[in-house]
Amino acid sequence: MNNREHWSSKIGFIMAAAGSAIGLGTLWKLPYMMGQNGGGAFIILFLFFSIIVGLPLFIGELILGRAGQTGIVSIFNKFANNSSWNIIGWISVISSFLILGWYCVIAGWGLNYILLALVNGFYGMTPEEVGNIFDTFRKSGDLNILWQCIFLLMNAIILNKGLSKGIEKFSKIMTSSLFITLIILVCYAFTLDGFTNAAKYVLYPDFSSLNSHSILAALSMALFTLSLGYGIMVTYGSYMSKNDDIPKTSFIVTIANVIISVLIALMIFPLAFTFGFGPHEGEGLIFKIIPYVFEQLPGSLILTVLFFSLLICAALTSSLSMLEVTVANFIDIKQWSRKQSVWISILISFILGLPVALSNSNVIFNNWTNIFGADFFNTVNTLTDWTLSIIALFTTIFIGFKLPKNIIKEGFCQGSKLHKFYPLWKFSLRFLVPISIALVILSRT
Repeated sequence: MNNREHWSSKIGFIMAAAGSAIGLGTLWKLPYMMGQNGGGAFIILFLFFSIIVGLPLFIGELILGRAGQTGIVSIFNKFANNSSWNIIGWISVISSFLILGWYCVIAGWGLNYILLALVNGFYGMTPEEVGNIFDTFRKSGDLNILWQCIFLLMNAIILNKGLSKGIEKFSKIMTSSLFITLIILVCYAFTLDGFTNAAKYVLYPDFSSLNSHSILAALSMALFTLSLGYGIMVTYGSYMSKNDDIPKTSFIVTIANVIISVLIALMIFPLAFTFGFGPHEGEGLIFKIIPYVFEQLPGSLILTVLFFSLLICAALTSSLSMLEVTVANFIDIKQWSRKQSVWISILISFILGLPVALSNSNVIFNNWTNIFGADFFNTVNTLTDWTLSIIALFTTIFIGFKLPKNIIKEGFCQGSKLHKFYPLWKFSLRFLVPISIALVILSRT
């Protein structure tokens, strides 16, 4: 599109891309997935997939987006001559909606906990009582819906301002705040008695606790935290200028995500170990541990509000990018205005989030666990693991073998001083990445 918006600055794009990557997946999901899959062993797998699979695909998705200059569905149509490949584009959009369905509910939990901290709601509570608050809240469908709506409205306000004045401007603020807040909390965790045990848990792997599910989960986590496999980086790439250095930007964001992931683990697990908590609390890990732990420390109110504000910043920078995938496609395909596209995307996300918000309230899906062997929330998470892996596989094949060679080479080399790495990247994208993903998928079938 000739009138397509572009990032106003390189740092603005890096902040937006890094903010999208360092979201709830890194802050909320990674710690509890580590707790369920061997701690350091899982994070080594996660780091391996981030570098070997994530980085080459990250570069590829940005190249595809910048070459197409449209939303992901139109891009597949453009380069595949309206063949069945455009199904991958549609599945990417659907995946964004499915992830948003539970993502905005989890972010709503963070908003609820900020309010609880401000009204001193955790004062004098035992660990069991703090855990009961979370369990009760999970069953309160009306409260889940309330906070889900508030979080979605926050997204709508920012998205309606457009790319540079909305996503880019707020990503700079929120991503910077996220980094600063995280460093403060990691320094605080370093002073705790449990830091040494936490460091051993994070940095010394126990591979005996891994299984085929752990490997798929680690791959999915790498894709999810880097915003790959559901159209975000393709969409963000479509807003890049021809002179932006794609390999350099991709490397910066990937390494930042890896470093932040380790720092988050080194922030949360010292808190858990210092006060005798295990790492196996599941999706409620930070909501059951953090409020009680901070209540035992000086400045508890400030620490608790700071942590959950960090969570909201991380959630917003990622949810904005997921919603932008759908907004961009509505603008390109339906020729709707940004405002109309934003509100329709918000409405669809709200509707798809309702089953997650109500899943533990006994209003719907009363027999889900008996039938599927896991509750609705964890079933959706498993579905996400499969979906992201499959989309990533086909996107990699499309970029490596269907995209014209001149576009691939130009996309990598133009504006970049890292052009000498083009043959290595191309080999990785064509063979190493798809083979790795395929092997992981086959290990679970």
